[in-house]
Amino acid sequence: MTVGAGISVSNSDLLVLGHRILRGVPENVLVTPASGNAFIDGAFIGVASDQTGSHRVFPLGKLEDLRFMCVFRFKLWWMTQRMGTNGKEIPCETQFLIVEANKGSDLGADQSASYVVFLPILEGDFRAVLQGNESNELEICLESGDPNVDQFQGNHLVFVAAGSDPFDVITKAVKAVEQHLQTFSHRERKKMPDMLNWFGWCTWDA
Repeated sequence: MTVGAGISVSNSDLLVLGHRILRGVPENVLVTPASGNAFIDGAFIGVASDQTGSHRVFPLGKLEDLRFMCVFRFKLWWMTQRMGTNGKEIPCETQFLIVEANKGSDLGADQSASYVVFLPILEGDFRAVLQGNESNELEICLESGDPNVDQFQGNHLVFVAAGSDPFDVITKAVKAVEQHLQTFSHRERKKMPDMLNWFGWCTWDA
């Protein structure tokens, strides 16, 4: 079943541009094509659930033997990166994930590598982040921050985009999320405030 250009779920596998990215995708995982023409090879991942709770975790499938780089929050105000090859190496509070789909993940031969970006986003009153577990499953973690807010619509929790150029994929993925959420602007559309000409930058971690 192809739902976004180049993105499909078949035999419990998440396939992106012919590459197998996740294995054992649960039946309650939803894939919705991105609307508009901001990004062709993109789709949203969500989950269907009749359970409630202000903190929920849903597996998406197993990520194994594929190189990745992720950015995660390790303190309230700090983020850093981590690299690995299996889902269990993805830390909690991951807010950006890019996976290199190499020939080892192909369904067919003679295909060049593709890069797949996962961007967890906001939907309604819930924020989504990614994490891994000991079974190498990639998981969506949802939180509302309020025990009284425990019901959610989970159709657009993670945006997935793919292409042959990782830098181009990242840029277009952010622009697609910008078009979907309409709550922020990509940096190309922002004007540098004049105050930055006089602003002193902290070099603590430089």
